Amino acid sequence: MFNSSLRILEKDDLSSVSEVHLRAFKGRALSTLGKEAVRRYYEWQLLGPHQSICLGAFNDNNLAGFCFGGVFRSATSGFLRKNKWYLTLRVITHPWLIASPIFRERLELGLRILRNNPKEHKVTSINKSEMAQIQSFGILAIGVDPRYQGFGYGKKLMMEEEKNAIEQGFQRMQLSVDKNNYHAIGFYESLGWKKEFSLNGNWSGLMIKWLSPLNG
Repeated sequence: MFNSSLRILEKDDLSSVSEVHLRAFKGRALSTLGKEAVRRYYEWQLLGPHQSICLGAFNDNNLAGFCFGGVFRSATSGFLRKNKWYLTLRVITHPWLIASPIFRERLELGLRILRNNPKEHKVTSINKSEMAQIQSFGILAIGVDPRYQGFGYGKKLMMEEEKNAIEQGFQRMQLSVDKNNYHAIGFYESLGWKKEFSLNGNWSGLMIKWLSPLNG
């Protein structure tokens, strides 16, 4: 019998978050860098200059899954800048990582992001005027430990994030998914998400969900 609960994640939960990520996303570029790199990534998303709601789904005291949603500022570039020396040392001491096509692709993307965002941003919260211009509540990351998949944790996390988005006055949500991750795409579609196509009919992996206000 599963005794499940949801709550806001705290810094002390990040070690468990990184462990779930490593089990759920084996072979991904971030995972190949190791647990500490994963922990640092989620630390930036939790404590950085974002308007985020980071949720954990627990089975008793064990983290079964997590979801990082909200409005994120410099989610990738800020992480790379803050941890550039750690990540550089990690690659230098683990040169075989370069042999992975997935890692090389993500490394090249990271370098392009840093070149396009050369300046460091002061870590401040998103102010009200910025929030007024933002239309979408984003799902940055969601992961469920393979040991707990099939018990509805992912759906509970997504529905709670949707509730939070509605309460904050957002009209829609958005996320990006690997175009070849058919399982994830099917999961999102089962929750009412739709693929967002470009004007020329191409799909980059962007999905959106339009929201309805809470009744009462």
